[in-house]
Amino acid sequence: MIKFFRTIRKKLIEQNKARNYFLYAIGEIILVVIGILLALQINTWSQMHKDSKEELVILEKLYNNIQTDTLNLNYWLTNIKTQLNDLKIITSEIKDQNLKQFSVDLYKPLLSVIFMDLETTTWQNLKSTGKISLLKNASLMDSLQTYYTRFDLVNKSWQEGFKSYNRNILAPKFFEFDDFKFFGQESDVLNDAIQHIMPYKYGEDVFFRNAIRYRIGATNKIKDLFEDDLARATHMLKMLSKEIALKNKPN
Repeated sequence: MIKFFRTIRKKLIEQNKARNYFLYAIGEIILVVIGILLALQINTWSQMHKDSKEELVILEKLYNNIQTDTLNLNYWLTNIKTQLNDLKIITSEIKDQNLKQFSVDLYKPLLSVIFMDLETTTWQNLKSTGKISLLKNASLMDSLQTYYTRFDLVNKSWQEGFKSYNRNILAPKFFEFDDFKFFGQESDVLNDAIQHIMPYKYGEDVFFRNAIRYRIGATNKIKDLFEDDLARATHMLKMLSKEIALKNKPN
């Protein structure tokens, strides 16, 4: 093709047809420009197609991550509700002067900690690699940002405070107060009966009463936070599912 155009140009020069040559030169420039624009357009389309496929993969990974979050949140909500029920039983049993032992283990409702985090692998990778710009839906982006940021700033702060208070304040006091069964039955080394003090004696101790009040209040607060997080996670799944369906829709 290039050789063909060169031949025409050479003949026009030899025939001294300046006007025709000038028109030909303009036409050749236009053809070159059109060729460049077409190449750029094809390259742009190719990149957009590649980005769209990568965005779909990211959306599916985010969906799977948040689906894992919902499973973990539901697990912890079940665990928390069990603890609150045990605390209710303990609150009732410290008033019974005839009861020799609590009907529930004291360790979990009074000393166990809550340690749940979101699955942030995909979200962190997006931020560290700069590929977060591949997500084109601004509303979805804002919702994802709120989802992850709020959990870090609010929920994790409560969890850390809860854990710190339990380990530094409650546990040392309880370890001095009575014998407790922590992870299983009595061992061959410690054969003494677990829990020597009767429940109503616990109720006479102001520290123990306040500990129960604290655990009930803090555990209920974390339950409320987890329920809010679960609602946000469910909403995020709906948004992501809609976006994935849109990306899979044939053009």
